[in-house]
Amino acid sequence: MLQAFLQQLVPALEESIKLAVPLGILLAIILPLPDQSIRRTFTRVLKWGFFLSLFMTAVRVGTKSAVNREIFESMAITVDIIGAILLCAILLRSLHREWSPQEERVFRFGTGALTLGLCLYHGLELWLIPVGTVQVAMGNYLTLTFLVKMLGFFGGIFFGFLSGYLAYKAAAALNHGRLVFVFTVQVVATAIQQVIFVLTVLMARQMFGAENLIPYMAWFIDNQGKVIYAIYFVSVLVPFTLFLQPRPERPVWANPAQYRQIVSSAIRRKRWGSGLLAMLIVTILVSSVGGWYANKKEQLVPAVDVKAENGLVQIPLEQVSDGHLHRYAFHASDGTAVRVIIVQKGGSAFGVGLDACDVCGATGYYERDGQIVCRLCDVVMNKATIGLPGGCNPIPVEYHVQNGAVQISADALEAARIHFR
Repeated sequence: MLQAFLQQLVPALEESIKLAVPLGILLAIILPLPDQSIRRTFTRVLKWGFFLSLFMTAVRVGTKSAVNREIFESMAITVDIIGAILLCAILLRSLHREWSPQEERVFRFGTGALTLGLCLYHGLELWLIPVGTVQVAMGNYLTLTFLVKMLGFFGGIFFGFLSGYLAYKAAAALNHGRLVFVFTVQVVATAIQQVIFVLTVLMARQMFGAENLIPYMAWFIDNQGKVIYAIYFVSVLVPFTLFLQPRPERPVWANPAQYRQIVSSAIRRKRWGSGLLAMLIVTILVSSVGGWYANKKEQLVPAVDVKAENGLVQIPLEQVSDGHLHRYAFHASDGTAVRVIIVQKGGSAFGVGLDACDVCGATGYYERDGQIVCRLCDVVMNKATIGLPGGCNPIPVEYHVQNGAVQISADALEAARIHFR
């Protein structure tokens, strides 16, 4: 159950942090600005981005072909990067002089573009996480496994957005120069991951000659999953930059008592940095150790080789009549090992199917505490449904019980080799 919980919590946590932390730092920049229209733009686009990401997820799941996930996310990333470039350019110039009215309009546009791009890209990735769980459940939503997985998903969202809130509070305590520095580095780290994704899509589709970049991009593509740690590292800059921020200077109008209040307020605000640092340490541990455990695969018991005689594979009943999972391998004409599992349901009824399913592929099944479990998604099978099509059930194989053996047609197993290539 812990593995099932972490399989949903870890990706939900990582996607939520990628979304919430940059938006939290951006909010810390926006709120002190005198132009309230920028704040209204941020709020309005945030709402639209939330609902659009839900809508596009529903369209993607409902139609399959109406929304190409890679193209949609690449377009969202393009909008995001355009907004990031505009914001960084205006913010870096603001370190030396006041904004002009035209720059305020550009900043407002950049705020909307960055917010929309982040919401659509990470929103789609986030909402698709529980979709597989819902599809595999096949209407059985009141099972412990389903509830544990959904708890993991919502737990990941909660802790991810809690990190975003702490990032906002810690960033709001920074002076303008340090805040611009942290925001710029955060945006650059996020953009690197996004550019790698877009280049991967272009190379896969052989567009604009991107396939020529494969030798140079192979290492980055293989290590895309580790980019989250770069984002964590950049996020750690927020509390450390806050800790290194010098004590505020005494204003000319402040008497000693007022100045002590200013210093006390600055010290209290630094506590948000401690909270963010503690939260990031926890999330790094969850992403690393929890991610490793969530993706750890159970080793399958080696399959017993079987051969066909007179066009039939025959497995004696005494081998499979104990109620446990039994795995066999039939070697097809091209050498492909076609794995078959057999489980006694009760009496002379058996569940016979391929050691593969239409959802998770040929990853296989194993027995845990008397239950049959998918090795990839950790879904527990109802023994009564093994041998029936649909969901994460093993792909059914037709069989007969005759002459004291479970008999399976060799031709049926030859045809099933396509599932194990």
